[in-house]
Amino acid sequence: MRLIKLHVKNFRSVKDSGEFDVTQLFALVGENNTGKSNLLRAIEVLLSAGSGKVGKDDFFDQAAVVVIKGTFTDLTQQERLRWRPYLIADQLILEKHISLTLDDNTGRAKAEAIFHGYQAEPSSWFLSIPKIQERLGDRPKWQDVARENGLPDYFLEDGKSNKTIYVKALARFLLENEVDYDEPDLKQTQALGLQSNVIAALPRVYLLPAITDYSDEIDRRSSTSTFRRLMAALSDRLLQRDPRFIELQTALATIRSLLNPAASAGGVPRIQTLDSVENKITELLRRVMPTVQKVSFAVEIDEVQDLFSAGVSLSVDDGMNTDVLAKGHGLQRCVVFTLLQTLILNERNRLVENNDAIPAAPESPIILLVEEPELYIHPQLAKLLYDVLSAFSLTDQAIYTTHSSFFIDAYDAEKIAIISKLTVEQGTLVRGCDKSAFDGLDDRKLFKGFTMLNPAMNDLFFAKKVMLVEGPEDIIAVTATLKALGRIVARVEELGWSVIACGGKDSIPFFQRVLNAFSIPYAVIHDLDIHEGMKQDAEATHKKTNDTIAMLSQGAPIHAFPVKLERSLGLDRHFGDQYAAHLFFSESASITQEVMDLISGAFA
Repeated sequence: MRLIKLHVKNFRSVKDSGEFDVTQLFALVGENNTGKSNLLRAIEVLLSAGSGKVGKDDFFDQAAVVVIKGTFTDLTQQERLRWRPYLIADQLILEKHISLTLDDNTGRAKAEAIFHGYQAEPSSWFLSIPKIQERLGDRPKWQDVARENGLPDYFLEDGKSNKTIYVKALARFLLENEVDYDEPDLKQTQALGLQSNVIAALPRVYLLPAITDYSDEIDRRSSTSTFRRLMAALSDRLLQRDPRFIELQTALATIRSLLNPAASAGGVPRIQTLDSVENKITELLRRVMPTVQKVSFAVEIDEVQDLFSAGVSLSVDDGMNTDVLAKGHGLQRCVVFTLLQTLILNERNRLVENNDAIPAAPESPIILLVEEPELYIHPQLAKLLYDVLSAFSLTDQAIYTTHSSFFIDAYDAEKIAIISKLTVEQGTLVRGCDKSAFDGLDDRKLFKGFTMLNPAMNDLFFAKKVMLVEGPEDIIAVTATLKALGRIVARVEELGWSVIACGGKDSIPFFQRVLNAFSIPYAVIHDLDIHEGMKQDAEATHKKTNDTIAMLSQGAPIHAFPVKLERSLGLDRHFGDQYAAHLFFSESASITQEVMDLISGAFA
C-alpha cells in the first residue's frame, strides 16, 4: 500500500491545499514558512491514532473541521480483502476529520478525530447487517440466516447466534473470502468505527524533524523517537527471520520465570531469594498493618523488539571511541540514514547470509517523512543521502522537504511539488508538475533535456522568478549591467530573480517547458542570431528556435538582442570564455546603451 494523493484542509497554515499527487519518492520545495513541514505533519496525523496530538493551535480556523484525505493504491491481496468495502477502482480513499470540542471535566478545548471513507455493502443480503435488518426486521433469527445461507460454523456458538456473534463472524468471513460488493455511495463519506482497526491496516509513518540537536533522536532513553521506532522496525523485519529467534524468546521466557512468581505449572522455578525478600517485606509490613496478607512484586520483561529499540546504545570510533551522542550533528544524522540503508538491505535479503531460513511475514509499508535531509551534511555526502532516500523508496515511501538542489532530480519532475504561501488568508498552496508541458517530446529528447538540469540549474525550482539566458557569459553581462545601472550591489537575487544559463539557445525551450510545468514566473534573454549575409539553412535553423521560444512563452516576456550580445556591445567576435567576459565587463564604460536598455527592460 502506498500513498498516491493528498488533500489537506484547515490544518495549520493550510486552508485548502487542493488534491495533489504523491510519488514513492517525493520532494516538497519552497521558501521558509510556506507550510512544507505542515504537509509532512498532516501525513503523520492521518496515519496516527486518535487526533495525532493535534491541538487547537493546529486549526487554521478553530470553528471548522480539519480534513486530511489520503488516497492509497498498490494494495496487497490481504489488504484488498480487508479494505474491499471501501475500495473505489482498487484505490482506498480515507479521510481523518478532526474537530474541537469542549472537555466537560476541564472546560478546555480538545481535538477529537474520526476516520471516514466511502463504504459499500456486500451484494448478498445475508452478508450485510443493514440489508438483513431491512429484510427481516431489527430482531431477525440470526442462526436461521447463517444456516439457510450456508455460512461457516463460526457464525454459531453452541448452535445459536445473535447480532454480536454474527457481526464478529461476518468480519472474519469478509476478510477470508472474495465477496462482491455494491457500488459505494460517493455522495458522502461514512465513519469507519474503531480507529485502532484502521491504523493497524495502514502504513507506518516515521517523521525525522529538522531539529537543532539530533541527539534527541538517538538518545536511547527516548524510546518514542523516530530513530528508536526504526530500530524496532528493523528488529521486526530482521530478527524474526533468523532461525535462532526462538532462542531469544526462550531466554526471555526463562528470565521472566526466574524473576516472577509462577503463573502456572511448568517452566523454570523462581529464584528463591526473591521469595525470601517478599516474605520478609510482608512480615515487616504486617507488624504495622496487620490486615496485609501478602506482598508480591513482578519484574516486567520487554519483548525482543522493545529491547532492541530501547536498550541499544551506539558508540562510534572515529579516532576516539565515544558514544554517538558525543559526536557532531552531522554524524548523528548520518547514523539515522545508515539505519535506513540497513532496512533497505534487509528488504532485499542482502543484510545477512541465510536470512531466508524463515519466510518473512508480510510487513506494513513504511512512509518516511524527513525535514531537510541536507541539514549538517557536507554537499558531497548530500548526494549519497539522496541515493539512500531513492533506494528506500523502491520498497517503501519517502517524502521530504528540502532547500537543496542535490535532493531533487528534474528528470523525475513528477516527484517534485513547489509549496508557496502568497498570503496568510489564502494559506499554503501546492503546485505539482503539469506533465502536459512535455507533450510532444520523445524519451530521447526528454532525457537530453533533463540531463542539462544539474544541481546548479536545479536552483530554478527554488526561485521566485527565473531569467533564462544562453550561457555563463550572459550571466556576467546581466550582473555587470545591473551593477552599472545601480540596480544591484552584487547579485541579481537582490531583485528577486535567479538567472539560469541554459547551455545554449537550443536548450532554452526545454527549460521553458520545466518552468511552464510548475507555473514558475520567468523571462528570457537570447540572441536572435540572424543577420545579413548568413547562410539560408543557418538562418532557418535560428528562426525555428526563435519561434519555438516565442511559442512556449505562454505570455512570459522574451527579450532578444537584434543579432547577438557581442554585436550589441560593438564587438565583431565572440567572448572566448568567461574570463574574457569578466575582463570586458570590469569596465562599466564598455557597456553600450543598447545593452543597458535591453537588460534594464528585462528586469523592469
